[in-house]
Parts: sequence; structure tokens; C-alpha cells
Amino acid sequence: MFQFQQFTIHDDRCAMKVGTDGVLLGAWCEMPPAPSAARALDIGTGSGLIALMLAQRYPHLQIVGVELDADATTQATENAAASPFAAQVVIKQGDIMTDDWREDDQRFDMIVSNPPYFEETLLIQQRAQARHVHHGLTFEALTSRSAQLLKSGGWLQVIIPKTAQPRFVRCAQDAGFSLIRQTDVHTVARKTPKRVMLRFQL
Repeated sequence: MFQFQQFTIHDDRCAMKVGTDGVLLGAWCEMPPAPSAARALDIGTGSGLIALMLAQRYPHLQIVGVELDADATTQATENAAASPFAAQVVIKQGDIMTDDWREDDQRFDMIVSNPPYFEETLLIQQRAQARHVHHGLTFEALTSRSAQLLKSGGWLQVIIPKTAQPRFVRCAQDAGFSLIRQTDVHTVARKTPKRVMLRFQL
């Protein structure tokens, strides 16, 4: 259990636990200039952490968290319902890469994601589904699908390993995005950054 300013996250039924990457992204990402009825999509919401952090920061933002795993979807739904932001956050189970995943044919102002990136073989199937790039949510798939789901001028914001930045940026550019901000994350001062947070505009 993790206690934040105005909400609590339970993650015992989630393959991907609350971690530094998600907390960093939830605190770092910003809303693009948009109407008061702005909409955001959290791809791979897991426990609902980032969706709830966004709701806490932006009272007028409506957030959809989509998650592939059934147990994580249930727990994220419970976390959202128990928070003060139940009216802002909707959790849905589904695969955004399938043609039958729709969100009322409306596009989003912002998409956030802490995408899978581990290339090594993962022995636990549920954890593999959550973190393994070969389970469908490749960088290419994430960027191309985000371009379809975002409004023109919308923002895609992610956190990834620093070593993966060139490949992710190429995928994003191929999908029609421009990199507008990046923040390197150093786990140790004066050491090479381990993570980078990237903001793209469609």
C-alpha cells in the first residue's frame, strides 16, 4: 500500500508494482493547452497510479486508464473508486492495439505511458505481459496508436530507459510526433542517466 497526498494505491494484485518510474512520470507530465474539458489516456495504467496523480493535479481533467490484465484492472478500479477522484477517472480493460478498442470515437488531448521495455526473457507470464516488449506494445505500436488516438497538437509523454531514447524518438517521428521536452533521470549524481522522460507533440 502506498499513501499519496489525497489517495491510496494498493498494488498486491498488479504484476507491475508502484515504482519510481511511474511516480516520476506522474509528477513530471503536464497538460497541453486545452479546453477545460480536456481528456487524457493512461496506457497500461496498472494500479491506476499515474491516472490518479493526474486527477489530483488537474481537477478539470477526465482520465481513462486502460489495462490489459484483468486483476490489475480490478484493483485500479477499486483504487480510483476509493479516491476523491472517482468522477474523473475511468478504468477500462482492453488492448488498445485491437480494432475493437474505441473510446466513444473521441480523441485525447494527452496520452501518458510507462511502457514495457525489458528485452530479457521473463519467467512469470503475468509480469511478462506487463513488461515485455514482445507482448504487443512495442515502441512502434505505442507511438503509431497514440497518433491515432490523439487530437492534432496533442501530447504523448513517456518514461523509458535512456539507452532506448534514440529508437523511441525515431518511432515517434515516424508516427508524426516532434520531441518538445526531455528530462534525464540520474539515479546517482555524476553518473550516466538511467531513465529519460520525453514529451512529444503530434
